[in-house]
Amino acid sequence: NTTILMKKSQVFSTAADGQTAIEVKIFQGERELVRDNKLLGNFNLVGIPPAPKGVPQIEITFDINADGIVHVNTKDKATRKDQLMTIASSLGLSNKDIEHMVADAEKY
Repeated sequence: NTTILMKKSQVFSTAADGQTAIEVKIFQGERELVRDNKLLGNFNLVGIPPAPKGVPQIEITFDINADGIVHVNTKDKATRKDQLMTIASSLGLSNKDIEHMVADAEKY
């Protein structure tokens, strides 16, 4: 695997009226279904002011450095409240995971 430097941001919103928190899950992999990729970590952004669904603006930024370390920053644009998660490259796929993914890919 070649490490590619990258920084990418995207704005999301809430799915329900009055929602005051969101759960962010970070996965590794390129499989079509999320369940077929590897969960690297998750966290909650709390303290979002209650509002109608779709109104809050939550910016999520992924920043991958040359060492393969991923920084995930989640920010509520209205309150400026943010949460940062760092995922070290050592959390990559195990040999067993790789063998399983290769076997799955060969089926298709």
